[in-house]
Amino acid sequence: MPANAPLAAVTIVPRQLLPVIDSRLCTVCGDCVRICPVECLTVARQTEVLLSPQTCINCSICDAICPTRAITMQICDW
Repeated sequence: MPANAPLAAVTIVPRQLLPVIDSRLCTVCGDCVRICPVECLTVARQTEVLLSPQTCINCSICDAICPTRAITMQICDW
């Protein structure tokens, strides 16, 4: 390709490291909800933990505190 050739269109896909909660392992103990510094995790209907990905700062504290290892940090595409 010549040095002055136009660039092809590029699609940028943002990626973020986010907590993913395995509902089979989660006991809804609430440890992750209590420790989260930005309150991006909440307990819904006392049956599941929900994540607000827009609020998450990728600190991994929830992953470290989970007693059942139900939370893992994974790269997610938006």
